[in-house]
Amino acid sequence: MINIINSNNIKNRCLIFVGCLVYLLCACEPNFNLNAPYKDVPVVYGVLNYQDSIHYVKIYKGYQTNKNGNAFIDAQNPDSIYYYNDIKVVLQEYNGENRTSRPEILLKITYDFPRDSGIFYYGNERIVYYTTESLNKDRIYKIQITNLINGNVVEGKTPIVGDFGIITVSPTINMLGKSASIPFGKAANAADYELHVNFLYFEVDIKTNQVIKIDKIKKNICPKVGGNFKQSTSNEYQLYKEFTPTFYDDIAAQLKPNEGIVRYSGTPTSRACIEIEGWAAEESIVNFLISNRPVSGFVQVKNDYTNLTASDGVAFGFFSSRYKCRNTVFNITKNSEDTLYYGPKTHHLGFRPWIEYKP
Repeated sequence: MINIINSNNIKNRCLIFVGCLVYLLCACEPNFNLNAPYKDVPVVYGVLNYQDSIHYVKIYKGYQTNKNGNAFIDAQNPDSIYYYNDIKVVLQEYNGENRTSRPEILLKITYDFPRDSGIFYYGNERIVYYTTESLNKDRIYKIQITNLINGNVVEGKTPIVGDFGIITVSPTINMLGKSASIPFGKAANAADYELHVNFLYFEVDIKTNQVIKIDKIKKNICPKVGGNFKQSTSNEYQLYKEFTPTFYDDIAAQLKPNEGIVRYSGTPTSRACIEIEGWAAEESIVNFLISNRPVSGFVQVKNDYTNLTASDGVAFGFFSSRYKCRNTVFNITKNSEDTLYYGPKTHHLGFRPWIEYKP
């Protein structure tokens, strides 16, 4: 069979394609001017935890690239992203809508703050703003950032997330079980919770019988930010998650056999080896994380979130709070221990019963 190609059809298809291309190019036209004059755009990341002895806030400034047009090179220049002493940063304490009599808390500059390397500048001038003043968990705090050069004022408010704890329902955990229920108390001003389960272990040198490593294998058992938990009572939540059996896979993936050591679950002072670590976060953190999730659909629409306001223009980032509860440690059942020592996934890693450890 011979297909006869109609030239008119080809022309029509080409016209349709060109028309769509022109429409898309016009629709993608940016709504901002790349050559506009510089405008002060602060970027703020502040998370308060009233337990902390030092409270840090990161404050950057938006920048334009210089004539070489390379944003990554300019980001390595501290002058591109830091305000230095050109801003005044304070915390103000509130009781509801009313300002308390407590004086403003001035945040000072510090360079002594650990930060991993990355695109942005991380040399000797890693600037953050801090205070060692204590915070009241029953109060609300406002951050106020005043640009001393142009007068722009950025503000944001957050309540303080209160205490909560893991509720111990059983002294042992079955790592062979299909699921686990972890109940915990409600934290004041918390919008969401995150639980981590850690497997504790230590290593002993065979020749010297000295402990050479104490470590943990960490596992985040929360499926996603937002809607992780079920409320069982007015003051209690529960997480239901099938997490325990996969710990053997995690252990096997992160540890390697070593003939020169013996491994034990737990710590040198306790055989309890399952540690539950809990965090609670205020609503602004949750909203920020949800708005910055990767887009999974064809429609690439994302909404920028911030709870900050600026007197002259816009600001990005968020100002919020969180709380870390006291870690709770559990033993595991004998069957769970035997599977660790002799099971097909971890038997080659050299784990021995904790009772055999003789310091």
